[in-house]
Amino acid sequence: MKRADKIRPVSLRYKLIISSILCLLLPAAITLTVSNLNTKSVVKQHAVDNALGTLEVMDRYIVNTVNKMLYVSNFIQFDSEIQSIIRGKWNDNRLNSEEQFVVNYFNTKKITEKLDNISFPGEKTRITILLKDGTAYSNISQLDYDPQHFFQEPWFKQLAPIPSFSTYWIGTHPSYLAEDKDEGRYFITIANTIKSFSSEPYGYLIVSLSEEQISAIFPENNTNNEHMLLDSKGTILSHPDKSRIGQSFLHFDKLEDESSPSIIKVDKEDYMLLNRKLSISDWILVSMVPYQEAISQINTVQGTNFILQGLFFAVFLLILVALMRQFTKPVFKLSRAVSQVEAGNLQFRTHIQGDDELGRLGQSFDQMLDRIEDMIQQITLEQTGKRKAELEMLQAQINPHFLFNVLNSIRLRIKLKGDEENAALISSLSSLLRMTINRNNEFIALHEEVETVAHYFKLMNFRTSEPITIHINIEPEVASVDIPRFVLQPILENSLIHGFRDYSGSISILAQKQDEHLFIQIGDTGRGMEAKELAQLHGHLTSIESSRKEELKRGLSGIGLKNVFERLRLIYGEHFHYQLASKPGQGTVITLEIPLKSGEKHA
Repeated sequence: MKRADKIRPVSLRYKLIISSILCLLLPAAITLTVSNLNTKSVVKQHAVDNALGTLEVMDRYIVNTVNKMLYVSNFIQFDSEIQSIIRGKWNDNRLNSEEQFVVNYFNTKKITEKLDNISFPGEKTRITILLKDGTAYSNISQLDYDPQHFFQEPWFKQLAPIPSFSTYWIGTHPSYLAEDKDEGRYFITIANTIKSFSSEPYGYLIVSLSEEQISAIFPENNTNNEHMLLDSKGTILSHPDKSRIGQSFLHFDKLEDESSPSIIKVDKEDYMLLNRKLSISDWILVSMVPYQEAISQINTVQGTNFILQGLFFAVFLLILVALMRQFTKPVFKLSRAVSQVEAGNLQFRTHIQGDDELGRLGQSFDQMLDRIEDMIQQITLEQTGKRKAELEMLQAQINPHFLFNVLNSIRLRIKLKGDEENAALISSLSSLLRMTINRNNEFIALHEEVETVAHYFKLMNFRTSEPITIHINIEPEVASVDIPRFVLQPILENSLIHGFRDYSGSISILAQKQDEHLFIQIGDTGRGMEAKELAQLHGHLTSIESSRKEELKRGLSGIGLKNVFERLRLIYGEHFHYQLASKPGQGTVITLEIPLKSGEKHA
């Protein structure tokens, strides 16, 4: 802590020195950055143009080769003779085994001849038509492979859901021909489903092409560059090095936009990574070009960098000196003014003039000091008035306390004379007056509010010849819940005034917890209300117009029924709900629903 206290705040002059250093270093950094960016831009553009030209040629060749595979696939699917034969094979069960053998022999011969004829010269395309019953038609001798092995391939299950005439790209896989397996050759294969009019697959078309027909266009692997064909997941489909096929391209996540090559490091050497997405599928052509080899052809002139650095140094230094002279004086004036105000001298003023930012800042600072002095005087007057008001409030509290003490003395004297009934009445009156006059707390526990209501009923029954019975049923877990003061008393008072007229009855209070809400139900056995009268009461409770003058004409607390509902809506907002139910001759029931969060506002 002592070491921290010794650290002084950085002065403005020191900040300007730091700024000057930054201003001197910034031109050099800008110059070097611009120069490097220009150099890299030229180098990249030169290398990218060459690589993109190579990728474009490869793209055209691969697209042309794959289009031939698609042509073969489409030709077979739309050839009426081939479709008639395989559809007849699927449906025809009428021939005996000998006749069916002869028909199948000639049909197989026809299809095989067609498959041989649609293969392009120099590009041996392996074609297999496989039916669900295991029957196969192919331009490959079945001595070299078993067509039914396709049923066991992991990709075969993916064919059934695809629509008719849609192509499933299987990608690169080891050759399924016996003569190719020892040589480590690969095929690139596509597949289609052959479906009936009811969309049920009854056959499959598999077209394969040797991977060597694609990798033949790649330059042989050397120290200069590298080309390959990837699928959408980064798996190598074609590469001059056969051992790389099927492996994941380690820098697949570095592939960016085709027009934006990225720089990667392979064996401590930088490479430019370019890619081109084929238009026929999700395949990607990738080219890796050595970066150092590309930039060795370009040697831009660097001598201009030193000239630019010297020029920027001189210009920024002159600007800095001018700015320091211009800004230092007014800032120091403001600093002195702040020190004076901190010392308690509120009469000090900066008197800074000018239309710039510092001039306006000085004038605003002076105006702020003027307002602070005015506010101090105003606060002093307000505090004096507040103390006078507090004194008057303390004096006003003398009369209520005097009244409570006198009532308690009278109650004790009457009780000593044996008049327990009148002593109880005076006790109820004293408690009721204390709760009515003491309104400092906005909220009160539910059981205290109920006690106030009980005292009120004792006094009201004393006044009337027909007593009203009150039944209280409060669950223990909600007895201590805080509710707004004077919520129940005005409702019960309203029931006494309007529900009972010179005849006895009963009023019940039920309080219970339901789903984090407090439900209070006040019911009476009074005269009840007609539907029209009930609607008028509901409209009165929900109307915006105030009826404060009418409610103050009578009642113990001066709080009417409408006031109670307005207070509950203000406190709880949309979380407060109520219900009114009444029938002539059967009484009225009012139900209140408020959240079980004591003393919190929910509006």
